[in-house]
Amino acid sequence: IIATMSLEQAAKIVSDVFYKYAGEDDKKQTLSRDELKKLLQAHCSHKPDSVTKLDKLVKRLDDNKDNQIDIVEFGALIGMMANNCEAGFREGH
Repeated sequence: IIATMSLEQAAKIVSDVFYKYAGEDDKKQTLSRDELKKLLQAHCSHKPDSVTKLDKLVKRLDDNKDNQIDIVEFGALIGMMANNCEAGFREGH
């Protein structure tokens, strides 16, 4: 599936997942801490396993310090994940 997926298709999937979880409360353009937690639990094998780790992740992503994660801030998380994948690839080869 990856060989046939374009970067635009991958970005659309990321966007769709973000807005699915962002739409759970009245702030449809951002993820709350709890929405981010639900998203990570549903879609990531490596998820924060404690409240402290989740809080640290939110603090790291939340550039404008509004206690919400917007799509641009969420993009930083996707970048971190891609970097970890690339690092694992280098270690394996």
